[in-house]
Amino acid sequence: MVLDELLSKRLVILSGKGGVGKSVVGAALALAGVRRGKRVLLVEIDAPVEAARLLGKAPAGRRETELRPGLFSVNLDPGTVMDEYVRHVVKVERLAHRILESPVYRRFFSAAPGLRELMVLGKIMVLEEARDRWSRRPRYDLVVLDAPATGHGLSFLKVPVAASEAVPVGPVGRNARRILALLRDAARTTLVIVAVPEEMAIVEAQWFHRLAVDEIGLSPAAVILNAAHERRFSQAEEARILRLAASRADGRLARDVGLADALDAARRHIRRRKLTGFYERRLRRLVPLPLLSLPHLPDEPLGLASLETLADRLERG
Repeated sequence: MVLDELLSKRLVILSGKGGVGKSVVGAALALAGVRRGKRVLLVEIDAPVEAARLLGKAPAGRRETELRPGLFSVNLDPGTVMDEYVRHVVKVERLAHRILESPVYRRFFSAAPGLRELMVLGKIMVLEEARDRWSRRPRYDLVVLDAPATGHGLSFLKVPVAASEAVPVGPVGRNARRILALLRDAARTTLVIVAVPEEMAIVEAQWFHRLAVDEIGLSPAAVILNAAHERRFSQAEEARILRLAASRADGRLARDVGLADALDAARRHIRRRKLTGFYERRLRRLVPLPLLSLPHLPDEPLGLASLETLADRLERG
């Protein structure tokens, strides 16, 4: 079962084309983990709209926040993460403050290629390795990372590869190699690619899968087709709807519902359902991974009930 495979890891990375609903899928996966009795941390990176709002909670902010029993969230800001790293290395707060207030430091942080990404990945590694002070058990059983969209996401995940090769000695190179070891450890880490039934999302899913394996050495576990339009009518019902629509049938189904409008809506659904089937078959051919399909939800806005529905579907696999 795909969910069993995902929840057996300690770090699950989600990426996909922008707009495919990674945050929603990540929140649903986190809920599914909590249902299995796991302590789950959902990590976002400088997200303008945090997943906490989907759960009806206030934004989690820059510190780990418990949104509901067993489910925690954090929204990592690269600048804050870098400042935290400086304080950790320097240790003397007065000296650290002088460094952080220096214009030279700010220019260096802004200009150094890949430094922001490396610091964020380092923070995620620290969270994955965090232990309870007294029991020494892992603070979290599962970390779900809502990574940047495919183009930026690939660059983001490739940073430790470049840094480990470019910096053979010193703390930066050492940390880059530790991060890379975590990303490539198939027993601890996996990748989930999220797509929707649209042309560019499918193309980017194939591209990202190939490069994530070949250039980073990640071990993808699944591809999730989100917002799939599923069959609501039988084959006979669909044929009748199309015949009635073609004949421009008129009348009323209810006081405020015209037959023509209802037929238009039903015909649009049939078209989207067929497109979903076409793109699902194409995705199965192009990306050789187990595929999970999550339904398109008409809820607006999405909330806890929507996430519970998606978690149910992940559970059924």
